[in-house]
Formats: sequence, structure tokens, C-alpha cells
Amino acid sequence: MMEMCQSVNCADCNNKLSMFRFLTEDQLKRLNDSRFEIKFAEGETIIKQGSPLTHIACLTKGLVKLHKESPGGDSFILGLMKPVSLIGGPGFLVDYRHHHSATALQDSAACFIKAEAFKKVLEENGQFALALVAHLNKIIIRQYHIITNLAHKHMHGKLAEALLYLSDEVFESLDFRSFLSRQDLAELTGMTKESVIRVLKDWKEEGVLECRSDSFEIFNRETLVKISKNG
Repeated sequence: MMEMCQSVNCADCNNKLSMFRFLTEDQLKRLNDSRFEIKFAEGETIIKQGSPLTHIACLTKGLVKLHKESPGGDSFILGLMKPVSLIGGPGFLVDYRHHHSATALQDSAACFIKAEAFKKVLEENGQFALALVAHLNKIIIRQYHIITNLAHKHMHGKLAEALLYLSDEVFESLDFRSFLSRQDLAELTGMTKESVIRVLKDWKEEGVLECRSDSFEIFNRETLVKISKNG
């Protein structure tokens, strides 16, 4: 169940974005005075696509999937976010609406800073603003990579790329629990659930990996890299 929680002051917090180092004591205090922290249980919605963007959200604990919902009800997973990262904000300074949803894949926590307070600090502090641009550009580069992957690769290449992304960038291990269902993997790769199940079964039989529910152990990373490159 979602619940408010008491957290340390921003000045003493070890779970803040590196860009916050550019803030003065007064600016950091103002952001701290304008924020609150909420805990979310696994499966709870943190941000709903289309809702008003009144706060900038920063993930401080857990694991979150960002997903875009189509008018027809289909969903596409843009990526997974882990601490410490911004999990909402494409509508900030534009239309002040959330353009994707964020759902907790495991018990998580996020700080919500009032958008107006965040904007004022950006206007005052050029270094902080530049650091924010760099942070957002890294996310955009990742999105470009996802789009290219979906546009030019066949299903084996898409799934290999997704598993390498989870192993290398998200969990930093060849043996990990993804917290993603087969349907989630389908939404991450632009495949059908049935295709995901079939390809994973083939790779398991070939000794490339072991998979149980949402847990994976990659035995032959080189094979996945080759499949991903060949598409």
C-alpha cells in the first residue's frame, strides 16, 4: 500500500542525484521544504500517464518500469529505472502532463519535489540546469537505441538485446531476477508473449540460458551478443 514516509533531510541524504551537488545550501533547503517521500508496494502505480505534472519525481529505492500506453490499451515498456533517477518529467516546462506511466516492480520509494520550486532553482543555477540537461539526454539516447532496435531487428535480436540490457545495465549480473513477466518482456521488445516464450524455450534447450518465471541465468553471453548484433 502507498504510504507517506519520514526521510532524512536532502542535505544529509545519500540517495540524491549527483546534479544536486551544484545547489547552494539555500536552494537545497528550498527543494527539501517543497518535497515529500512516498513508499510504494510492488505493482503500485507511481505515475499515471495523462495525469497533471505537479511534482518532479525521483526514485530513491526499488525498481520501476516506465511504460507508454496507447489509445487502444496496449502498453510499451520504455525501460527500467533504479535509484537514483528521475522517473517523471517529459511534460515539465511543456504541458505539465505525464507522458508515460511508472509502476513499481518491487517495493520502492520516491521523492516528489514541487515542479514550481524545481523550476525556480533551475532559473537561478546554470550548473544545475546543465546537469539536468545531461541527465535527460542520457535517457533520450537510450530511447533512440530502443527505437532503432525495434525498427531494424527481428524477434531473436530484439529479445537478445533486451536480456543484455537487463544483465548489463539494470542488474549488472549474468544471474538476476528481472521482476518482469513474459508479458512485460513482450512489451519491452515489441513482440508477442507467445514469441517471447518460444524463443526463451529454444535458448534454454540450446544451453544459452536458464529461465524460471522472472529469473534468468545467462550461460553464454557471447551468443546473445552475436544474436543481438546480427538482428
